[in-house]
Amino acid sequence: MAEDQGADGVVEQETESLHRQLMEQEALASIGSMVPGVTHEINTPLGVSVTSLSFLRSELSELQDIFARGELTEQNLTDFLDNCEEVTLLLDKNLRRATRLIQSFKALAANQAVVEISVFSLVELLQDVVSSLRHETKRFVSSVHVDCPEDLQITSDAGALTQIISNLVMNSIRHGFDEHHPSPAQGKISIESRVEGDTLVLIYRDNGKGIHPDIYSRIFEPYFTTRKGHGGTGLGLCIVKDLVENRLHGCIEYIPETSGACFRIAFPLAAEKNIQRPPV
Repeated sequence: MAEDQGADGVVEQETESLHRQLMEQEALASIGSMVPGVTHEINTPLGVSVTSLSFLRSELSELQDIFARGELTEQNLTDFLDNCEEVTLLLDKNLRRATRLIQSFKALAANQAVVEISVFSLVELLQDVVSSLRHETKRFVSSVHVDCPEDLQITSDAGALTQIISNLVMNSIRHGFDEHHPSPAQGKISIESRVEGDTLVLIYRDNGKGIHPDIYSRIFEPYFTTRKGHGGTGLGLCIVKDLVENRLHGCIEYIPETSGACFRIAFPLAAEKNIQRPPV
């Protein structure tokens, strides 16, 4: 009997370890799946920048030829300077956009293997996530609204929070705004923050299809999915719950609403910096 109990304990530990490893792989895979979209988004401003620079080089070459022939006029110089100003503004705008996209994706792809407690701006983190996911959201979602005080700084696990928000957004896209939704292109997502004492509360909402009352109690279960056979793994919300509870030391609940889906997340404003991640 004792041997059976010991064997059962080993099996349970191994099962838990495998489950955590699978969730880690799923989390990393979700980030990897965003790489093509982010690459596409970055290519656009970089393409505009390359074209603008090529135009400027052509204009400069033409001006040098005119000068070499001794035919340079005040109008030639004025036109060139005007073009320089226009191209400079275009380069500045597009290179800044490319930089923001890269920075956003770097934040999104923060090392998930280490708990790193730091002080950061909540609104900047949320905007970084939204920016990184723009390629994913633009097909179905017309707007993503972030309602957060500009000066709100929190001490928490930025990598975990980044993954939580990105998973919720991807959950909305895959389940709330798919091709079967009556108006998929009119999707709206909002992320609202408020401080309640020493607790930060995030309210995440979408106006998608919502979740059927029959499955409210099961949405955070491992491997539960309504999209079996369509690429659903059933780990998205399970990962979110695990991150909220074990990385942010908070809680998450689903709030039934008349339309769409709503999640309430609460966790400490100031996490302890000596928190260690549970072993896998």
